[in-house]
Amino acid sequence: FNPGGTLFISSASFGDAASLAAVNTSIGAAAGALSAMFTHTIIDERKTGIVTYDLTSTMNGCLTGLVAITAPCATVEPWAAFVIGMIAGWVYLAGSFLLVRLKIDDAVDAIPVHFGGGLWG
Repeated sequence: FNPGGTLFISSASFGDAASLAAVNTSIGAAAGALSAMFTHTIIDERKTGIVTYDLTSTMNGCLTGLVAITAPCATVEPWAAFVIGMIAGWVYLAGSFLLVRLKIDDAVDAIPVHFGGGLWG
């Protein structure tokens, strides 16, 4: 999505920007998934005493990382894409826990993923 758009609207000489966009998009998604998964695991383990890995938090953290890195994907360094994605995972978890606390029904956590990730990115 991100590198394809770069190549579609520009000439082939912008290959460096497209490749940076591809790398940063992948890094942001992976960092969001990992930070959401491990943070949720730590929080859950402290509450219940049982270590579990929640696939829903992992995938929504990945999506939040993708949303957050979409705007700056061709303009930031790869280390910054990692930081953006990592914080995006935490933004997702905070938004998801907030919706539960406020008793707002969002079955697929679309609000924390898109609103939270877009706000952070």
